[in-house]
Amino acid sequence: MALVSEAPSAVRVRHHISIILLTCIILAAGYHFSMINFLNTEWLSRSGSLVVVLGILSGFSGIIQERILLSRLEMRKRIALLQKRKKLRLLKVEREFVEKELESIETDFAEQASELTQSIKFSVGLIEGVLLMFGTVVWGFGDIAMTLMR
Repeated sequence: MALVSEAPSAVRVRHHISIILLTCIILAAGYHFSMINFLNTEWLSRSGSLVVVLGILSGFSGIIQERILLSRLEMRKRIALLQKRKKLRLLKVEREFVEKELESIETDFAEQASELTQSIKFSVGLIEGVLLMFGTVVWGFGDIAMTLMR
């Protein structure tokens, strides 16, 4: 179970750091372009809309990440079931014991899948929600903020 939960958390940390850095770069560029009056346009609000798009893309990437990790977990489950069946067949164990062992493997993997899904949904949902709210506020009030900063 530790193998399954360590890899996704490392991926999520890198994902969150890259999204935060990209958000900062987008907002800094929007602020800079607004300050130099590039193309006679206010860019901070536009950068807020890009942060909202980034939040939406983050949500989609979480869905894709969840599907990939669940398919990997499913493959591990199939391999574990095949190995257990082969081992128990060689030992010529009673049928009831075989069914209990296989059911135990199924239950363990179902619990892992549930934990993995909940963890990804919480993590991705949190960053997505923050980006959507923050981006929307910058998008809607960036022009006012720029007026006050000048």
